[in-house]
Amino acid sequence: MNEILEKTAAALRERGFDAVVFDQAAKARDYIRQDMPAGATVAIGGSMTVKQLGLETLLREDGHTVLWHWEVESAKRPALLHEAMSAPVYLCSANALTESGLIVQIDGNGNRVSAMCYGPQTVYVVVGRNKIVQGGYAQAVRRIKETACPQNARRQGLNTPCARTGHCDSAHCESSMCHVFASFERAPSGKRTQVVLIDEDLGY
Repeated sequence: MNEILEKTAAALRERGFDAVVFDQAAKARDYIRQDMPAGATVAIGGSMTVKQLGLETLLREDGHTVLWHWEVESAKRPALLHEAMSAPVYLCSANALTESGLIVQIDGNGNRVSAMCYGPQTVYVVVGRNKIVQGGYAQAVRRIKETACPQNARRQGLNTPCARTGHCDSAHCESSMCHVFASFERAPSGKRTQVVLIDEDLGY
C-alpha cells in the first residue's frame, strides 16, 4: 500500500476525520456505495473525481436521489445548490490535501465549502494520490493554483490568466474562480466526514 497515503490517512484520523485507503478506484467506489446510508439523498459538489468514478449513475441505481448542479441548466442551479445544502449526504473531492492531514479548498460560489462545514450529516471527500502535497497550507494553495485551477478554468471555457498560461495572475483576472479559500484543520463538529484516499490519479 502507498506509504504516503497511509501516512496521510493517519494524520487525518488525528484531526478527527474518518479515513480509509484503497489501492484501486473500483474498490473505493464499492466502499462508498456500501457505506452510504440506505435510500439517502446525496448531493454532489463540483468534482471531476466523482464524475470519473461514475458515482452519480451508480448511486441512482442503488436507489438514491442524487442532486448535482452540473446536470441542470444554469437558471436552475441556484435553487438546486440551496437544496443540496440540506441533503443528508454530501459527496465531493478536495483541491489539495497535505500529508499532515490539512484539507484545502478554493471555491467560486462557496457551496462546496459550506456543505462540508454545515448541513449534511455525512460528507465523503474522495481524493486521488495526485492531490496530496508535502508541506503545509502554502504548498496546498500553490498546487491548486498551478495545477487544479488552470484545468478547471479550461473545462469551463473561462478566459483567465491561468487558463491561458497555466500561471495565476490574480491582479489581471476578471473572471476569477478563486473567491473562497478554506482549510480544514480538523473535522467539523456534529457530522461525519469520511475521507476516501485512492492510489490513482483522479480529478484535477
